[in-house]
Amino acid sequence: MTDRPSLTDIERENAALRQRVVELEKAQAKLEALCSVSMGFIAFFDRNGVVQEMFPTLVIPAEMAKHSQGKHLTNVVGEDHVERCAAVIRESLAKQTVLNIEYPVTFRDRTLWLQAACKPFTDDTVIWVARDITAQRELALAQGELRNFQALVDSAPDGVCIASREGAVFHANQAFRAMTGHGDGTLGKSLFDLYRAEEHDQLAAIVQQCFENGSWQGTLSLVQHDGRPLPCQVSMVALAAEAGRPPALATIARDLTPIYDAEHERLALQQQVIQAQQDALRELSTPLVPLAEGIVAMPLIGALDRSRAQQAMEKLLDGIVQHQFHTAILDVTGVKDVDAESADALLRIARAARLLGAQLVLTGISPNTAQTLVELDVDLTGITTRSTLQGGIAHALAPRPRTPGQLRNGSPGSPAARRPTA
Repeated sequence: MTDRPSLTDIERENAALRQRVVELEKAQAKLEALCSVSMGFIAFFDRNGVVQEMFPTLVIPAEMAKHSQGKHLTNVVGEDHVERCAAVIRESLAKQTVLNIEYPVTFRDRTLWLQAACKPFTDDTVIWVARDITAQRELALAQGELRNFQALVDSAPDGVCIASREGAVFHANQAFRAMTGHGDGTLGKSLFDLYRAEEHDQLAAIVQQCFENGSWQGTLSLVQHDGRPLPCQVSMVALAAEAGRPPALATIARDLTPIYDAEHERLALQQQVIQAQQDALRELSTPLVPLAEGIVAMPLIGALDRSRAQQAMEKLLDGIVQHQFHTAILDVTGVKDVDAESADALLRIARAARLLGAQLVLTGISPNTAQTLVELDVDLTGITTRSTLQGGIAHALAPRPRTPGQLRNGSPGSPAARRPTA
């Protein structure tokens, strides 16, 4: 038998490579699908601010993402903020850290404010993920224009109400009336009637804080007409007395239920993606590599815990039975920190292989690993060891004299004649 791979080996390798391409294409498709449902801006920039790749999202059409490749920051960022964004990219690469920046962009004849996170991806590129924060900025501005609040709240999609300093509600927009479930009956009720009893002490402190410091933001739960709690993001602003009008308290409440539902769905999807990635990595971490007829290698990389050892053993034994391998090379060059558990795992794999009539050749044993095996008093009887994978392959390919018993068990070309005794 020569060292030159056979046509069958090449076809197997080609099939494995084609399978790997299919797996990578599936992973790419998943990534593109995740990006496609994002409300943000996702792109890769080099250190000079040139777009290397931009992903289509719900706000970035595919055509726009395609034409943005190779273009400079000046095509996607306002002129006054280009240098700031470029400086963030350079600093992020220099310090190898995540930096944040807010900047305006003009998109579909609108000026949007984005908040971006810049994270190093390679030594020369960063990943740039931005989200639209225009609504938050507009809300902050609206809070600074309380004199015009009445005109704004009537058509606001968020719930808005105005209460006296004592807490009695005297104005509520349609959204707030719907959120409480009391409809027009919301007017005249106390704020303490509309929020959970468990939060009344907190609410009293919030009202006092607003009249002392001006405003408060946080989460509270409205109690609907049927008693169900409704989690809300709440902003409260104290309105000073003016032109004979007594001081009052304005409240803006946003229903968080859709956000919580979306977050739960996102976390569930993220867990599915993580699980799929872990399954793929476990599959790729214990590959069977046929080297010649009857000879296979299994390189192991990383930690060899009980679960991984069981997976490796099952895959190796299935390969021995299915392909009639008579020699299996187990390469542990990439296994670090060999301990008692991993040593026991190697022995169990070797014993299982011998039970199927295959010889196990253990390769890649480093000096540290050898010292560990000696200290653990590991019995390697019946296991052929070589310091390198090359040595193990040479041993497996070397011709061996057949015993009279082997000649009786089968012809020179049969699997029984090729398989060494255990």
